Amino acid sequence: MTGMFVLTILLACLIMMVWSVVATIIVMPFKGSLIRLRANYNPRAVAFDGSDSTVGPRLTTLFGTMKRTYRLEGWYGLYKGTFPMLAFTMVVSVLAVIFVGAHAVRGPKGTYTIPKNGGIGMALFGLVLIVVTLPMTIIINRAIITPYRLPMNVRDSLRILLSDHERSSPLALYLTPGLLAVVALKTVATAIVAGVLRLVLIGNEKQIEKIPVWGLITFMLFQILSVAWLCPLEVIMTKLSVQPNLGSEISVEDPEGDVPEGLRFSGQGEDVVGLRPTTDPYVGLVDAVRKIIDEEGWQTLYRGWIWTMLGALFASH
Repeated sequence: MTGMFVLTILLACLIMMVWSVVATIIVMPFKGSLIRLRANYNPRAVAFDGSDSTVGPRLTTLFGTMKRTYRLEGWYGLYKGTFPMLAFTMVVSVLAVIFVGAHAVRGPKGTYTIPKNGGIGMALFGLVLIVVTLPMTIIINRAIITPYRLPMNVRDSLRILLSDHERSSPLALYLTPGLLAVVALKTVATAIVAGVLRLVLIGNEKQIEKIPVWGLITFMLFQILSVAWLCPLEVIMTKLSVQPNLGSEISVEDPEGDVPEGLRFSGQGEDVVGLRPTTDPYVGLVDAVRKIIDEEGWQTLYRGWIWTMLGALFASH
């Protein structure tokens, strides 16, 4: 019996890993474009004629961002961040199998995974997910938006993606202002609140004809409405994750330190996105919300909202 259980777990992990590779290859151009769209710093300004204007690249749609990325960086740009994304997806898939069962992962990476098992398994999965998600979110997002062609060497790549303070003290990644709070809120909202609500409204029924119609409709409506808080959390998380944690360092023009020799820019003389100056960083979750609204407008918090809603709906089945 024990041998069969172990074999089942190993087989489930293998299936999840294979699926992770396929899913990452398919969704990476979309995922990368969404990260760029949300990370882009597009502050409002006043033009010479007195009309409203903006500073920096103006990205308004996912496909527009994808087109700009391809024009400036080619296929390489569309698949930036693939390796860390693949590693993260595999780890989460295996953890899902271990903590909440093989059925916990229902969609491609980028959609919301709602564990069906309640109790301790769900709570542990949520906690571990926070621990794993935070540093990987930083690495993946920075790998996507960096203007450089990252070397295949992991150490050299981390020298580019992380600040001196973050490399010397990896725990600093967890102390990135506001980021831990955002990741925790998002994890609670998706893995715990939505998971518990699913159990209450739908239960563990696998056959759709046995699911209460009112329960399914109510849960899907909740998932649609959840975009109101999930999308701002994702935008804030993206912007905080690409902001280097400099610790006690004084921010200068190049906060990333020395760039390894032979490194090349991946763009054609122009960056795909603009980033907020590190001389005036976000210092927390509330501060980030305030500055985003003041500098870029409240609409910025809902960049890519349709994709957040589709992801939530996909996870509701």
